[in-house]
Amino acid sequence: MNRPFRAMLAAGLTLAALAAPSAASATASAQRGIDVKTYRTSYLQYPETGKARAQLRNITVTWRRDRTEKRTWVTVSAQLRDSGPGDGHCARMTLATEVSAFKPITSTETKECNGVWRTKMLAMEPGFDGAVMLTLYTAPNVNSRTYKELANPWR
Repeated sequence: MNRPFRAMLAAGLTLAALAAPSAASATASAQRGIDVKTYRTSYLQYPETGKARAQLRNITVTWRRDRTEKRTWVTVSAQLRDSGPGDGHCARMTLATEVSAFKPITSTETKECNGVWRTKMLAMEPGFDGAVMLTLYTAPNVNSRTYKELANPWR
């Protein structure tokens, strides 16, 4: 009867030890003053109606704020796919923000040209107004796009 109790106690201590690092890292983040907010968006396509030339799915948006450094940034992870190879189009996912009222928009971009789902990640700091736009389009159709504003939760 003593052995099952010891085995159960050892299993409980092992589970507690495994859980401890995640609790410690959450505490460490809180002590450093970093707040995190994450949300998911299921799907975007370009063009918004009709046959899709570019698609995004499983979109995860994570906002982080460092209270000590007064800094905010956003990371977007998603699966990107274009309509297929050989059609002259590449699906492009872009994050863009306006740096200031007097400076042009800055952006970061990734693309997919082979017609397969690829996980892509982009990150940037929002501009002076806190707005960041997630954009989906194809090249060479750079003047027509599907947009989604990513609202800064701390603005």
